[in-house]
Amino acid sequence: MPITRSQLGRGPAYVTFGGAELFTRDDLVPRHSPVWEPVNCSLHGQIDKFKKDFTVKLGLNLFGLWSNLSVLFPSYLMNPAVGTAIFGATDNALVILARDGSRITYANAQITKLAELYLGVDSELFAASVEITALLKNNANPEDAGAYFTRDTSAYTETTFSTSAFKKTRWSGAWTGITGFTSFAPQKGARVSWNCDVKPDMVDGYGTVGMYIGPAGMIAGLKCVPIGPTMAQVDTAQAAGVAHGALLSAAAATLTLTGSSGGSVALTGAALTETGTAFGIEPLRVGEVAWETTRSITTGTAAAVAAVS
Repeated sequence: MPITRSQLGRGPAYVTFGGAELFTRDDLVPRHSPVWEPVNCSLHGQIDKFKKDFTVKLGLNLFGLWSNLSVLFPSYLMNPAVGTAIFGATDNALVILARDGSRITYANAQITKLAELYLGVDSELFAASVEITALLKNNANPEDAGAYFTRDTSAYTETTFSTSAFKKTRWSGAWTGITGFTSFAPQKGARVSWNCDVKPDMVDGYGTVGMYIGPAGMIAGLKCVPIGPTMAQVDTAQAAGVAHGALLSAAAATLTLTGSSGGSVALTGAALTETGTAFGIEPLRVGEVAWETTRSITTGTAAAVAAVS
């Protein structure tokens, strides 16, 4: 068959989500992979498959802009209430618009995995992709036209890209009230991770129609090699000598990382879960340490896990 050059469509794009324009370091490559289950026959083995579910996972490897933080770190994950639905009664669209005008709109999308952070100069700010999940739109059948996404064209516009919010800066740490840690510097930057327990809401014949916060909620973690505390102070802060059965929260306090050019990441109720000692020519004696968050409950209300501002 003959080929025309107009068939060779390509070009970069950006994402509009939650009222924000999001830009990525890498190409956007959404994949559509329905869940197919085997149809088996005792005599003939697997003879076919049937469609059981369809969800779209979009991983955005974000460009390092310290902006749109309320969109990228939503309250339903930063301060989660277990059992709470994260897909509400109103659909939240995600739109990918390419420079050539190609557009795909996912009708119903929410963030289901937060972007990990590298707080430092020597690596990228967003250390891992933010994951956005798109589901069946509200009040639709899976077989309906546009039930999950639509494709069309639109005039290309772009209004918010600016390097004024680009973030590569020096960060300092403060672990409130903990001797040796009230002011410290991460030797090789600090890495912030998020463990979000997000569960699917399944309905037979419809597949995944929503998601909710599972029993583990959300735990934030931070790792770095702290310059400031002595090895003895690290040992004391970890409370490694306490009796088995002691609560991690007994040695917890708010851990805050602050950027020299602005920006703050605060982990509430953070406690040391792992420490290290290094003996060698190059590594510092105080090795990498790791914190995880715990949650305090006051009159039935759990404290927020973390804040990014």
